[in-house]
Amino acid sequence: MRSPRHLLRLTIYCSFCLFTAQRTAAQMNKEDIRIDLSKPYVYLEMDHVGPRKSLRDGEPDMGIWLVLKNNSRLPIVVISSKSSNDRTDEPLWVGDEVVPNVPPSGTESPGAGIGYQPGQEELTDIFLWPNTNEAEIRGAEDAIRSAQRTPDKSDSAKRPHGYNEGHQPGPQVLRVVPPGGKILFNVPVNHVSKTWHFEIPFRLALPNGSRIRPPYSYLAFYQEDLDRASGKAPKPTTH
Repeated sequence: MRSPRHLLRLTIYCSFCLFTAQRTAAQMNKEDIRIDLSKPYVYLEMDHVGPRKSLRDGEPDMGIWLVLKNNSRLPIVVISSKSSNDRTDEPLWVGDEVVPNVPPSGTESPGAGIGYQPGQEELTDIFLWPNTNEAEIRGAEDAIRSAQRTPDKSDSAKRPHGYNEGHQPGPQVLRVVPPGGKILFNVPVNHVSKTWHFEIPFRLALPNGSRIRPPYSYLAFYQEDLDRASGKAPKPTTH
């Protein structure tokens, strides 16, 4: 039988371990850039699919309504329109680029072959779905059109322009989203299909007093993200 003194030491030791673990967890939570540790530091969440006001000639009057959420402890900035005229601070549109999906023909980014260490598995998608430049976009689009060309329909995949430079439906402004903030906006339903997706560029809204170029990132939204949000996809996407 253990002595009372031994049991007291064991109780003190266990209490110390519990206190240390709680303190470490609290410190990690404080130092993490994310507010909600279960979600990415910036992400898109679908609100609904429904009617919208067409902003350009020929585009559909149905849209995908999305919420862009800043889950970081730092402000971010996106390009958007000015506030809409319905007495809210929400923008009419947010700048996006419509980008062809990588064709399933072995033409993925060369980075896809780079090795990784155990625990880095979830980081490999940075090589599989890059933010492609215009030359790569045209090459991917040509490959898609060639694969889908039929005698009756020679151009079955016509990618629309996103609300990016030169195609935006009005003046562009910078919109800062504060930590924990969010904005509701919509894109035309044709900005997403089985052959293309859209990307929203953003960066941290921090002053840059040096000549070092700051990084930027983007949020992507695919057809399978739409299907999953609508209950049509059984498994989460990897994008």
